[in-house]
Amino acid sequence: MAQQAPSTAAATLSSELPAWQQVRRLSIIKAANAALKAQEYEQIQIRDVAQEAGVALGTLYRYFSSKEHLYAAVLLDWAEPAYARSGENLSEHQIRAKMNAVISAFERRPHFFKVHVILQSSSDANAKLLLGQFFSVCQQTLTGDFARLGPGAATDAAIMLWSIINTALTSAIYHDGTMDDVYRLCNRFMDFLFGPVEPTLEN
Repeated sequence: MAQQAPSTAAATLSSELPAWQQVRRLSIIKAANAALKAQEYEQIQIRDVAQEAGVALGTLYRYFSSKEHLYAAVLLDWAEPAYARSGENLSEHQIRAKMNAVISAFERRPHFFKVHVILQSSSDANAKLLLGQFFSVCQQTLTGDFARLGPGAATDAAIMLWSIINTALTSAIYHDGTMDDVYRLCNRFMDFLFGPVEPTLEN
């Protein structure tokens, strides 16, 4: 029996699609992204996303098997520029600045962090796959940023920093923590790795 080609929705990597479908898929992701900037994930109606993207609801579901799948794609698309690697061996100052920029991105868009939390309990295999890619982007980028520590130590530092960011953001967004706590804890971790930042002398 001949093996069937995967459905469009199962082709979770845009590179697996012809160019015209990549464009359509991206337009749906951008419309969903705009909706998430304006309201909570639970309030978003997929039919409204389809309308904003200029496609039929059935067309949207040919690209995304569920709302969770769609928003896993949104999360990955949103995160990749924020976690873009410079390809350089970053200095301590550059690592701190990049880490603070990532936290700031979540501070400006707390709905995106909430989606990241919600999707961790998704039963959609396509959503799980994209969420795994999101974690890989974060992990690999942080590991690369800490390259100066050596391979094993860089990986461990990336895992620990990502865990601190997640825990502190969860406290700030869902409980009684603050975003100041997130910045403080992450910079404190950097102090443990590299030593406290030396104060600059002012004229």
